[in-house]
Amino acid sequence: MTDGMSRSRGGTYPMRRGTPPPIGYFAAARPAAGAETFGLGLDTVRIRLEGLDAARAEELRARYGPFSCNLAPEPGVLRVRVALDDREYFIDPPTSAEFNPVWLEPEGVRRIRFAGYRAAGWFDTVADEGELLLARGTYEPEVHAVENFLRVVVAWRAAEAGGALVHGASLIWGGRAYLFFGESGAGKSTLAAANRRGTVVSDDLTLVLPSVGREGLDVVGSPFRGTYEAGKPVLGRYPLAAGFRLVKADRARVVPVARLVVFGQLVGNLTFVAEAFERRADRFAAVERAFAAVPLAHLHFTPDETYWDAIAAAGLA
Repeated sequence: MTDGMSRSRGGTYPMRRGTPPPIGYFAAARPAAGAETFGLGLDTVRIRLEGLDAARAEELRARYGPFSCNLAPEPGVLRVRVALDDREYFIDPPTSAEFNPVWLEPEGVRRIRFAGYRAAGWFDTVADEGELLLARGTYEPEVHAVENFLRVVVAWRAAEAGGALVHGASLIWGGRAYLFFGESGAGKSTLAAANRRGTVVSDDLTLVLPSVGREGLDVVGSPFRGTYEAGKPVLGRYPLAAGFRLVKADRARVVPVARLVVFGQLVGNLTFVAEAFERRADRFAAVERAFAAVPLAHLHFTPDETYWDAIAAAGLA
C-alpha cells in the first residue's frame, strides 16, 4: 500500500507499509481445514477455494449469496488451496484505529503475493492457481480476511482480462451503467443513498469487464456493495455509459475536464492494482485502452438526485 495517510468516514489514519511473506514461506506442508469447496462467479472472473471445512464454506456461501456457485476445476477458474498456519497474525493488529491493511507484492508478469492481518497467500494469473493461509488470531473475523484476498484476486483477474475493479460507486439508469469514483469521503455513499431513479450496484467497489460483441466496458454485478444494503444484489452486465470523478458542490452539473486529468484520477482509484503500475506498465496501457471509449468528466453534485438531471443535460443519459 502507499505511504502517508488514508482517509475514511471515521477520520484520517496512518497507513502501515510492508511486504507479504516470501514465496518460499508457502512451500512448507500445512493442513487443509477440510474437504469443502467454495466458488465465486462474477461473470468471467471465477475463483474456487479448496480445502475448507463445512462451517467456513457455508459462511462464505451465505455471505456471497447469488454470486456463490459450484465451479469445476477447469481452465479459466483460478483454484486456490486453503490451509491453516500456526502463527497468530501476518500483520500485527494495531494499537489504534487504522484502515485494514493489505500488503501486495507483484512478481514478474504473473504472480501476486498478499498479506492481511489473518491471511497471507499468492496467486498466479497465468497458471490459474494460488494458495491462502489462515492464521489463528481473532482480531479480524476470518470471513473478512478471506474477502480481502478475494477482492485482490478479482482486481487482478479483471485487470488481466482488460477491465478493472474500481474504487467507485455504480448505478444503473435506463439500462446503462454509470461509474462515480473518488477517494473515501468523496461522496460515493451519499450519491447512492440519494438515488431514487436508478438501481445501485455498489457504493464502494465496482467491477468492470470488456463488453461482449462491442467496443467498451460493462459494469458487472458483484457482492462488494460497500455500505449500501437497500434492494437485492444486482446481477448481470450493463454497458458503461460514462465515468465521473465526484466533486461536492452547491449545485449539480457535469464539468468537462481534460481527459488526461480525469483518467489520472480514475487510475488512482484502481484499487489493489494501481500501486503496481510502476512495475507493470503493460497493465497501465491495458487500462488506458479499456476506458478509451468511455466518456470521463467531473460531476459536481449535491446530496440529492439532481445529478441525474445534470447527466441528462450533458447528453450522457
